[in-house]
Amino acid sequence: MAEAVVYEAAAETVEYMAELSYIADCSYIIPKTRIKLYIDDEKLVEKYIDGGVSGISFLGSNYLDEDGYVCLNVSYEFNFKLPVLGDFGGERSYVVRQKAYKGDEAETSNESTSADDIYVFVTDNREAYHMSRDCSHLNLSITPCTKAQAKKQGYSACEFCGGESKGSVLVTKFGDKYHGRVDCLGLKRTVYRVKKSQVEDLGGCERCVH
Repeated sequence: MAEAVVYEAAAETVEYMAELSYIADCSYIIPKTRIKLYIDDEKLVEKYIDGGVSGISFLGSNYLDEDGYVCLNVSYEFNFKLPVLGDFGGERSYVVRQKAYKGDEAETSNESTSADDIYVFVTDNREAYHMSRDCSHLNLSITPCTKAQAKKQGYSACEFCGGESKGSVLVTKFGDKYHGRVDCLGLKRTVYRVKKSQVEDLGGCERCVH
């Protein structure tokens, strides 16, 4: 999906910025320039994201917060069309965080990495760590259907948007709620890319950690 492609590119971008922060200050122009280099499937991004790569915004990013993290705020408008059901679209936004390399940290980052130094992905609820950004727990696989179909399949109205819709609603493969808006909070995920050693208290996801 286009969302996974953009996220992976944003993760590579914030990693570059974390390294750059050791020798120079970061600015808004850096992520706009660098992310283009990390997009694996530009045609997919052009198809589903308004404005393509240029439509990805980093407004509100914090390039070095008080805890020493580079925080990249990623947002864009996406859209897709389905026969009969029509157009669906909305805004996607999330934050990618990476510890800035400063002083001794920059030197030690060049040392050989152990198994606990690999990157994994976690969400705000911190239920488990994930080895892949494409994991179905992180990638919601949103599907439109009629409200009647959703109820028949056992879905109930979302507590955030109430599933209000005059026509189609949205459901996710592993969820139990139907949604009336694509920008509903129930459909959002903030995913963090962190070192495995930082989440030692978490177990591995049952789907993507083997």
